[in-house]
Amino acid sequence: MHRGTTPDDLLLNKFVKILEDHKRYKEAELLDATAIASEFAVGFDLAMLACKKYDIVPPTHLVHEIMDSPWFEKDSYASDICREFVKRDESSITS
Repeated sequence: MHRGTTPDDLLLNKFVKILEDHKRYKEAELLDATAIASEFAVGFDLAMLACKKYDIVPPTHLVHEIMDSPWFEKDSYASDICREFVKRDESSITS
């Protein structure tokens, strides 16, 4: 697994680990390659799409880290899915 040194490398590596933990090795490998290429915006999209597709709910603090990244694109797949996860988390807190 790629060991990056920037905050965005480290963040994508956390999602690689999440995908590996859920036995989504193909997606983890693709995400790792994206991180190696420093394609962070694409990586965020891939991470969020994989989480949504496989019903993996990432920790809320990681979702917020993605949304705080300078590479986060407001009109992306990641943006839409991150908002869904945040909304889901907020509704579970108020329940």
